[in-house]
Amino acid sequence: MYIAIILLLIGLGLAAAIHGSRRGSTPILGAGVGLIVVTAVGFGALDFVGELLWFRQLGYADRFWTEVGTRLGLAAVAAMAAAALVALLTKPLGDRSRAERWLVPAVAAVFAAGWGARSWETFQMWWHRVPTDRVEPLHGLSTGFYLFTLPFLHGLLALAMIVVVVAGLAIVGRAIAEQPRQRGQAHAKPVAVSGATQRAAGITLLVFAVVLAYQKVFDGFDLVRSDWGVVHGAGWVDANVRLPMFWLAALVILAAGIVTSRHGWRERIGSRFGRDDPVRRQTTGYAVPWATAIAVWIVILGVVPGIMQWLRVEPSEITREKPYLERAIRFTRAGFGLDTVEEREFPVSDSLSAATVETDGPLLGEVRLWDWRALDAVYRQFQEIRLYYEFADVDVDRYRLGSDYRQVMISAREMVPANLPQESRTFVNRRFKYTHGYGVTLAPVNEFTPDGRPDLLVRDIPPVAERAELELERPEIYYGERTDGHVVVNSREDEFDYPKGDENAYVRYAGTGGVPIDGIARRFLFGWKFDGTRLFLSDYPRDGSRVMFHRRVVDRVKTLAPFLTLDSDPYIAIADGRLFWIVDAYTTSSAYPYSEPYDSREEIETRGGAAGGSVVGNTVPTLRGVNYVRNSVKVIVDAYEGDVHFYVFDPDDALIRAWRAIFPELFRDREDMPAELAAHVRYPCDLLLAQALVYAKYHMRDPEVFYNQEDLWVRATEKYYSRIQPVEPYYVMWQPPGARKTGFVLMLPFTPKNRQVLIGWIAGMCDGEDYGRLFTYKFPKDQHVLGPQQVETKIDQDRFLSGQLSLWDQRGSRVIRGNVLAIPLDRSLLYVEPIYLQAETAAYPELRLVVVMHQDDLSYGETFDEAIRGLIGGASPSIRSASSADRGARTRGDREDLIRRASEAFEEYLDLQAGKRFPEAAEQLEDLSDALEQLRSTAADSSGPAL
Repeated sequence: MYIAIILLLIGLGLAAAIHGSRRGSTPILGAGVGLIVVTAVGFGALDFVGELLWFRQLGYADRFWTEVGTRLGLAAVAAMAAAALVALLTKPLGDRSRAERWLVPAVAAVFAAGWGARSWETFQMWWHRVPTDRVEPLHGLSTGFYLFTLPFLHGLLALAMIVVVVAGLAIVGRAIAEQPRQRGQAHAKPVAVSGATQRAAGITLLVFAVVLAYQKVFDGFDLVRSDWGVVHGAGWVDANVRLPMFWLAALVILAAGIVTSRHGWRERIGSRFGRDDPVRRQTTGYAVPWATAIAVWIVILGVVPGIMQWLRVEPSEITREKPYLERAIRFTRAGFGLDTVEEREFPVSDSLSAATVETDGPLLGEVRLWDWRALDAVYRQFQEIRLYYEFADVDVDRYRLGSDYRQVMISAREMVPANLPQESRTFVNRRFKYTHGYGVTLAPVNEFTPDGRPDLLVRDIPPVAERAELELERPEIYYGERTDGHVVVNSREDEFDYPKGDENAYVRYAGTGGVPIDGIARRFLFGWKFDGTRLFLSDYPRDGSRVMFHRRVVDRVKTLAPFLTLDSDPYIAIADGRLFWIVDAYTTSSAYPYSEPYDSREEIETRGGAAGGSVVGNTVPTLRGVNYVRNSVKVIVDAYEGDVHFYVFDPDDALIRAWRAIFPELFRDREDMPAELAAHVRYPCDLLLAQALVYAKYHMRDPEVFYNQEDLWVRATEKYYSRIQPVEPYYVMWQPPGARKTGFVLMLPFTPKNRQVLIGWIAGMCDGEDYGRLFTYKFPKDQHVLGPQQVETKIDQDRFLSGQLSLWDQRGSRVIRGNVLAIPLDRSLLYVEPIYLQAETAAYPELRLVVVMHQDDLSYGETFDEAIRGLIGGASPSIRSASSADRGARTRGDREDLIRRASEAFEEYLDLQAGKRFPEAAEQLEDLSDALEQLRSTAADSSGPAL
């Protein structure tokens, strides 16, 4: 329908324009052209209006108009300036047609307008620049100059280059047009161009020379990000050779521009090299000065610095580059927020006593036994409930449950209509019926049932919560990680809420999320924007209906704040009976002086020696090339309403201070975040991983050690399934030395390059006033501290344990090794690795063993406290975990339930068979078979594994 309307209106406009032209009627001609223009602009503006309504519904209309106004204003100013400058540069060309006089400036205006529309962020950041305290030593300028001013100056140079190029092409076109055209000849003999064209060319070349000269001056400022030599940032050659050579190059190019702008000087040069040929004389008059300038450039900018690097620097490189290495180390650490890291030594003790374990009982009670990948498979198998639900991932968080501070793993159950059978993916189902996900699944990190599954605290649909703090009043998820499509809510069609036995529960949306779609004009607008005629003519939308779009959390935040870099893992939290998404957002720059850009490519040697292998990966690619990053903003998205709020967590960051000045209504203070949500803020994995990879190199502060790369670190590695991979940052409960209570911490261990021993770790604090504190602990280099992969090797070398694992692998099952967690206890390190068993016929793993290790002592058991008891001997310490007695009692209870379930299924099967209700009897037979299989598994588990 929309295409037909557009074609009809354009056709009417064309007919009117043709008719008016033939009749010589200006009003009719104008009306036809006007109809065409209005049609094109009107339909083009519908998307614009739709986005405006979306911003307005969220309360960010001012944010929308600030960007639009800046784009339009900057585009208009740039277009007018470029058009005026091109007109001035081409004015000496003299007599031209009216079309030619207007066309060239118009072309410049179009390109300049595009530049202006694209440069709105750079302009706004320059206009709202803020002062910074740190000063770089090469030019004595603050880092704020490089973050705000220099990028805008480079942008102005790009605009000037647009002007010069368009004017130059126009002049070249005029010179070509002045050449004779002789009929019947492929090539006419060229003649000298007119004096007017020469004057225009000379002026334009002078302007071009000025632009290039300024470019060379700015290149001198860009030396603080040079990668010449061994230093990132200006080194000895940059500071003492290349910097003055850039100024000399600017003077040389200015001289070339001045020479070619003077007719008399061009004639003298042309007479000397061009002899009596006027064309050759003209050409050489322009070419010789510029060729000379280019040759000088090659010598002073390429040859001279190379010779100086070879003769002066390389023979005594460390001596000459030492002060510049110090700068690079200092500024790189500052760029990645590592200048505030608290570095400490960790004196590793050789013994682990029962008293230490008893003292750290609350900490050990929260050791994560569930690997998120294994738990994700279990959640998908038992808690997705229906095929149209899907878990995006599993997030680690913590909750205050009564007096306990519990570490949990939570996953949101999202709606994915694409998983419906093909015949059910109708327009009505996708847009009006299946609109939202429902609830979450949550389990403690360390508890499991007798059959090795997670002991769920929140489960099923509707959500059943074991604790009052986890109860959900609004479990619906209209906005999430997998909600890509748009939907219409509160329509005449009831929305599917959740499955309820053989029937379904239905609901109507009662919130304020989405844009109202009242009235035929809104219906027409959103029909054009989304589903076309089907939505416009549908009977389901009514007054009060709302269309929800930009529902994917990352897309929603990115639309509001495209200038922020978002973390790859939004996570969901329960607060005040509702569900909220928390997204970490970063302010980033690649213009920070002397800071080395982040390289996302990571290569780790997994074994030493000639036969060593390596693991290559692309780590945190969103930060690639960035040399300044701050986790300045936490974004909260209401999963039901869709409201988005930005909270500033690093008010000292210069970039976020500028963005707050640009969009004051967009950002709120950290203190304004509700306490229920602030309790779930955590240090982001992407940031810690990027900081860790930079710190692995830049923990070396001594320039000589850094120069020789004597103490280079890498991420520790571990085995998952049978594949060696780097350890991912993991959350643990930990009490740093000197702290009064246990806190939620994100940590990552390091090993030296090409070795497997543990050398240290980095940790980011997550709780309360300690949020954002960064610790690094280094181990004594004269002590052997096992790394995670060495722990894996010890497990493989234990003849009883390796034999049992091999036996399991040969019985139609697959052994899955979970994360190796290095848990700091006082002055000791405790290693914990959960081991899962997955049958070939099952789609999920079950926790079967927990292995713990201290120094070279290894122990294992069915539960964590059994493994600890085997490690230290004596009675089991006070650790919260599923004990053997508890498991035995629960096993007996489960066994009785299974027997009763099997008996009922068998009796129902016989009754249905007698009534010839065979399909229903087959279902009961399946229930009977399932109960007997679980009963058999429980009976096998009660005897324990053969260890």
